Amino acid sequence: MKFFWPTGVVCAVLLAGCAGQQTLVPQVRQAVADGGAKTVTVAPEPLACTRTQCPVLAGAWSSAKTGLAVLTVGLPHQSAEVTGADFHFGSSQVVRVRSRSQAPAPTLGFPATAFDVPMTLVGQIAYAPRSWMRVYTADGRSVDETINSGEQRSRVVDAMHHFFTTIEAAGGNTGTEPANRGGLFDRLGFEKK
Repeated sequence: MKFFWPTGVVCAVLLAGCAGQQTLVPQVRQAVADGGAKTVTVAPEPLACTRTQCPVLAGAWSSAKTGLAVLTVGLPHQSAEVTGADFHFGSSQVVRVRSRSQAPAPTLGFPATAFDVPMTLVGQIAYAPRSWMRVYTADGRSVDETINSGEQRSRVVDAMHHFFTTIEAAGGNTGTEPANRGGLFDRLGFEKK
């Protein structure tokens, strides 16, 4: 028994150190607005990338507009405004996001723009087995990064999954059901044949 005690202590210290560096569970918050509408927000999370200019996504939803979400796209370490994004799912589906929201983007300390999107897009980000995103900026540049390659899954996937299911539980109109609802093989990126 005493042989395993030091190993357990070492593991506990390592886990505590890792947990202190980043939050393991996405930060999804529920509230009720002044007018009585239910609200759900998810804190920004990065895509799967190694460079410092890694896009982040955050989300907000209100029962006042049950079928819409506000998706905030941010791009650190640059000064140009984010003007839009393209979400690529599978081998051929592209969803272009350009409709700016009346809701303000959260203050992230770097350029971020809030866009109105259908809830179905949030579901696709959460459940698509393969996806990537292109972010456009006002200076004419674009940044491409992975959301979910099948082998590598970004923290955005888990954040949008929690966001989507919390909205469903709050009575939100999430639109059509995503094809992959998070079964083990679906979440790992295996396609049905």
